[in-house]
Amino acid sequence: MTTQEQIRKVTDIAQEKGWSISVEDENKTSIQFEFQRYTKYGQDFNFNADMLDEDIDTLIAGMKRYYEDFDPDYEAYLWIGDDGHGRNGAPYHIKDIVSDMEDAEEQIYELLQALEVEFI
Repeated sequence: MTTQEQIRKVTDIAQEKGWSISVEDENKTSIQFEFQRYTKYGQDFNFNADMLDEDIDTLIAGMKRYYEDFDPDYEAYLWIGDDGHGRNGAPYHIKDIVSDMEDAEEQIYELLQALEVEFI
């Protein structure tokens, strides 16, 4: 499968899973993928992963590292304001922010699994 076919397949799978995707293919040594979606509470959530040297395994490995390092509690903390409630469009209650970030983590996992099934 060519690199362009791999990019198209990643894009198709991501879109099937509800993600918007943009790809920056400025050079052949590093192709950056940005995955974006809105959480169930409407937060604009996104993350990036790179495909190095036209090797799809590097993209999947990068996504796996991101998923394994993802900490819903820390991500929720970033959305909590000085008053102890959500800010910048986050849900008002902390428990809802954490739940939203746990949902985002699950969405990352589902995307990763779909890509692993296709390419590994």
